[in-house]
Amino acid sequence: MSELEATAQDRLSELPDHLLHRILRFLDARQVVGELSRLSCRWRYLWATSPYVNLQLAYNGYEKFGNLLLLLRDGMVPLHTFCLHSWYWKHFQYERRWLLHALSRGLSVLEINLGSRDCLFQLPDCIFSCATLEEFNLTATERMNEILAPRSVCLPYLKKLHLRFVRFQDPSVVEKLNSGCPALEDLSLSQCLLGSFKISSDALKILSITDCKYDEIHVSAPNVHSLKLTVSGEIQIEDMPFLVSAWVYLCDGGVHNLVQGGYDLTAALISAQHLELFRFNLFLQDMVEHSAHEALSFGKLKTLYVGEWRVADFYGPFAYFLQRAPSLVALTLDQWKLYEKHDGKVPSLESIEKKPNVELKLASALTRDLETLLIILSKSDDIGEFRKARRLLKEKTKPKETEVVWF
Repeated sequence: MSELEATAQDRLSELPDHLLHRILRFLDARQVVGELSRLSCRWRYLWATSPYVNLQLAYNGYEKFGNLLLLLRDGMVPLHTFCLHSWYWKHFQYERRWLLHALSRGLSVLEINLGSRDCLFQLPDCIFSCATLEEFNLTATERMNEILAPRSVCLPYLKKLHLRFVRFQDPSVVEKLNSGCPALEDLSLSQCLLGSFKISSDALKILSITDCKYDEIHVSAPNVHSLKLTVSGEIQIEDMPFLVSAWVYLCDGGVHNLVQGGYDLTAALISAQHLELFRFNLFLQDMVEHSAHEALSFGKLKTLYVGEWRVADFYGPFAYFLQRAPSLVALTLDQWKLYEKHDGKVPSLESIEKKPNVELKLASALTRDLETLLIILSKSDDIGEFRKARRLLKEKTKPKETEVVWF
């Protein structure tokens, strides 16, 4: 074969159907049907056998196109993934019909993105009784939180549930999810209105509850290995012996809600190997002030990321924490998040009298074989203290990689 013939050869079209379908799954259905089908005979009817349907653009004839697409696609091919991007309330009646159709075709993955700011979509109950559904992602808008109020829930194979800007109508919704989703492994709630939220699951492995408004949260999920949590109200969390990684952000006042009803978030984190902690000064305050934490040991902790902290009240409690983390090999102290959160202005430090030689406590606490040490801090803070600490760290700790970044 000549070089010209090799260049002219359409290798993309030679790929098998299942690979081409995976490539096209991220494009809007109108692009796949109206534009790519004109490339060659090979592409003309490729959309009809695709197990992925993505309807995301609003345009004239949107309703007619959606109806014809679902009517003319090959009914012998099960529909694996259906993505619906809804923008206008006037399309809701058509889109609900499409949902009914998709859910009756052996659907495994359902993704709904609601962009309408005018009214609620009102999810059909059939979503919560789909026997084949394994993944459900729902994103509403901040102005119009979609209400989650199914009459019943029966999703025996659902493994992944991600909700954003969703409002739980009453506590019974969570009870229905607990009983109706026995296989749920990945639960993510972001910027939701939860009220009183109590989740109990032995199957759950990944749990994320961030930037939500709630009265209380009660978690009983002993097999969770990945936890992401924003603490802003009353929280009860039972032991997670298999926890590997955790991300925790404490809002103002959140430290007073770490211990409630006999369950302790701090104690639940002791099994983690990787921790990302924001507002770490509040976390330290909780450890120092509660005598029950004196015996706690973060013996499995290998990687620690500390964000949003203050220099003036940091050293002593931080050394206290590090003494309880003997296996730590990687440490990051990052003030950039604090800088970003306050629109580029680092809040002035509280007037707290420093203990003498407090930087020596920090350095002595780090006399171990750290592999990496990264410090990111603002020049407006106490540079002298950090220069002393950095010099002592280099002399005593000698981590393989040390970096101090000023901004």
